Amino acid sequence: MVAPSPAAPTTRVLGGPTLILLAAVACFSSSFNTLLPVVPVLLERGGPHGAAGAGTAALFIGTATGELMTPWLLTFWSPKRLLIGGSLLVGIPSLVYLLSHAPAPLMLAAAAIRGFGVGAAIVVCIVVLAEVTPSNRRGRSIGYFGLATGLTSIVFPSVGITLLASGHGWVAAVIAFLGGLGSALVALRLPERSAAAPVFATNILGGVRRPGLLALFGGFALVSCTFGGVITYAPVALVPTGIGSAAVFLAVTGAARAASRWVSGVIGDHHPSHLLLAGGVGLTAVGLVALALHGGPVAVLVAAVAYGMGYGTMQTGSYLAMVKRGGSSDSAVTSALWNGATDVGAGAGGTMVGLTAAAYGYGTAVWVMPLALLLSVPLLWSVRKSAPTTGAEPGQAPTGK
Repeated sequence: MVAPSPAAPTTRVLGGPTLILLAAVACFSSSFNTLLPVVPVLLERGGPHGAAGAGTAALFIGTATGELMTPWLLTFWSPKRLLIGGSLLVGIPSLVYLLSHAPAPLMLAAAAIRGFGVGAAIVVCIVVLAEVTPSNRRGRSIGYFGLATGLTSIVFPSVGITLLASGHGWVAAVIAFLGGLGSALVALRLPERSAAAPVFATNILGGVRRPGLLALFGGFALVSCTFGGVITYAPVALVPTGIGSAAVFLAVTGAARAASRWVSGVIGDHHPSHLLLAGGVGLTAVGLVALALHGGPVAVLVAAVAYGMGYGTMQTGSYLAMVKRGGSSDSAVTSALWNGATDVGAGAGGTMVGLTAAAYGYGTAVWVMPLALLLSVPLLWSVRKSAPTTGAEPGQAPTGK
């Protein structure tokens, strides 16, 4: 882990280690996003109907496993080595998708391994980012992190699905491989830290005992079910070309999500996180209903903008809410819980949409997502009522952190 220099300005957000981390994030995120919509389509083509959900589930179950194991892995390996290893696990299994007729079990195994690598890498990056960022600029730092992942989510899912539709899916596999390799090479520039004496809390069960953390985890996991459902549904159900196509929907959603993550990070430095959560739920609901109604290209664009803005706001708001309920030594646990909620939910959402589609078709399965969002509201509201009363300003670390 890299400690900030005592002489560094207290308001500085971007520095040398931060830029290295953001470059690594952009690289492995490009790998992740390129194949994100591709693998479900490959599995759906091989059948049976609804098999796309298995691809989404395998990826995000692997990701959640990597995220929840990373605090423990940090007691054995330094953040730098773990980031390099995770990046290689993202890139190398992507070569499986060079095979024109890869068997479904092999594609699912590759997706799960790639997910594990992303999970480990992303938690390491957030932990290091939290340590090198001044406490009163945490919202901006997570906003920059959101931009690093969000900008890749604008371009690369559309690139992947367009290449697949044009018969060049192998190029998407090569891009994914190079993204993982590039992240590992960038991570080599991080300063090494001795792993002899871990400084992180690694007890996940102890972390969730903090007031409100378990409710936040459950509520955000339910919200993230919609993300897994959208990634499964859109590439299969939307038209292949035109304004209402899956490629356009994914690009617009990615752009809206990236912008909202950064903007909500700035807002979160000055306002309570529960306001972000409330606004995020409302926008997400509008996007999901518009997508489910599927009233033509304009409705698809409205769904993409509203859903991207809503889910991006939820991502930043939930992170800031979790940080306020954790201690300064809990950064690894908090990061693992936040990312774990994203990916446990996304995996479950993909599975639910896939199973419902197998039984009733995708026209019915799309309504699973608004239902999951509705179930999240009581959990998120309970967190609002039990918000910590530390007297700290929204952009500062609460007392006792």
